[in-house]
Amino acid sequence: MDDKILKNDLSLDKRKLLDKYNLTCSEDYIWEFRHSKYHTVKYFSHKFAKNHSTLALVFYINRLCYAKIKYFEDNLYKYESYKYIFKKGFSKCEMYDMEFLFHKPSERFIDIRSLREMKSIEEFKSFCKILEELE
Repeated sequence: MDDKILKNDLSLDKRKLLDKYNLTCSEDYIWEFRHSKYHTVKYFSHKFAKNHSTLALVFYINRLCYAKIKYFEDNLYKYESYKYIFKKGFSKCEMYDMEFLFHKPSERFIDIRSLREMKSIEEFKSFCKILEELE
């Protein structure tokens, strides 16, 4: 099936995310990154893209576990999406384009890529507890 047809199943934010990361859909309906000089990287199924939030897709692309997706989805009202632009610094952006989450209560930025460094659920729970104490 044509990628354009499949993209029409998705919200505008999700289509922008697929375009940002240059993802195409395989014959088995997996959104993936293909490049002639690199191995193909498979990210998520089309069904997953349809059924989950843009935040979940961003986190999935960044290889974050479901516990982290769930925590931030449940607490999204405490956060705003940002990216870093060299000449402007931190800039508010749409969810599909984010690199950082701004924790409004503590006014701190969380680099979503750094969340990967937390390997155990205990370490992540400790991180969440610290955030909640800052509220």
